Amino acid sequence: MVCPKCGSENVTVTIEQISAKTRNRGTGCLWGIVRAFLILCTCGLWLLVGKRKGTSKTKFKNETVCLCQNCAHKWSV
Repeated sequence: MVCPKCGSENVTVTIEQISAKTRNRGTGCLWGIVRAFLILCTCGLWLLVGKRKGTSKTKFKNETVCLCQNCAHKWSV
């Protein structure tokens, strides 16, 4: 691989993280209704059980980048 700016062959190829996006999801209203019903049916024993937390997923976006070690020029492949 050759640097387009200076013509050097001293080039490093790496993968960089460009962005990350996190998506959060709650537990939903149906679970709240079911939990309220269970609290009433068990005379409040379900109050001892903690609330469920939602889930989250993170997606990362990566890019392959070349970096010239002589002139520090950076370009994507």
